[in-house]
Amino acid sequence: MMSFFKIIGIILIIAGIAMLATGSFHFKEKKKVLDTNVVDISTKETKIVTWPRIAGVVVALGGVVLLLLGEKSKTSPGRKSA
Repeated sequence: MMSFFKIIGIILIIAGIAMLATGSFHFKEKKKVLDTNVVDISTKETKIVTWPRIAGVVVALGGVVLLLLGEKSKTSPGRKSA
């Protein structure tokens, strides 16, 4: 059974690699310009969210640290493995 630290670590590593690979993501936001009883006018705005490459490295390294903590807690001193 995988520990909580290992699961979160794997998720962070995947997220960090995705952040390094993409660098940003785009999404469209619908904005109402005019809203009356007769006419509704709206526009779609494209928003871009970017992050620095170092953020992806930090997230991935955090995942590696959590993976190592998950391994360490599994083989903590005083426990005997069968």
